[in-house]
Amino acid sequence: MCKKHPDVAKKGKTVFLEDLWADPIVRFHRRFYIPMSIFFCFVLPTMIPVWCWGETMWNSFFIAGMARYCFSLNLTWLVNSAAHKYGDQPYDKYIEARENAFVAFFGHGEGWHNYHHVFPWDYSTSELGYTLNLTKVFIDFMALIGQAYDLKSAQPEMVKSRKLKTGDGTRLKQVEEHEQQLFCTQS
Repeated sequence: MCKKHPDVAKKGKTVFLEDLWADPIVRFHRRFYIPMSIFFCFVLPTMIPVWCWGETMWNSFFIAGMARYCFSLNLTWLVNSAAHKYGDQPYDKYIEARENAFVAFFGHGEGWHNYHHVFPWDYSTSELGYTLNLTKVFIDFMALIGQAYDLKSAQPEMVKSRKLKTGDGTRLKQVEEHEQQLFCTQS
């Protein structure tokens, strides 16, 4: 694919990693990554249909193993192709990234690409909450059990300002309707 620039390799050797290598979970993962990947990607998905409902090994391997793997790879790649070509640009019409609900549905929330590129520090990748965003659901659950912390989000005023400044106008009506609902309920 791409060869690392020599400066990147040189600088990479200066990065302090001793704290990571001291972690037994990181060491275990590094040591057993390839066998675990093969087991969880192909062996286990093949064996579950064989054990649970008597599927043939051949069918199970090609459907639950290979076809599932190809499908998930294509969904991953779909994020970086369709979400940069098809959809609205409510936050920044000058960049290629788009909002694509189809990709968001099949990519577990990764289709809200215009928002993600404009607010890359926002862990939720969308201002839409849990709507078509299982990634946010998962991260919020991890935060609930203490495995994720210091989650950063773009402030609603910042999002609205950016829509007005560089957006294509596709979500402005939603903003106005939301503000109208707030205004009507408060008076």
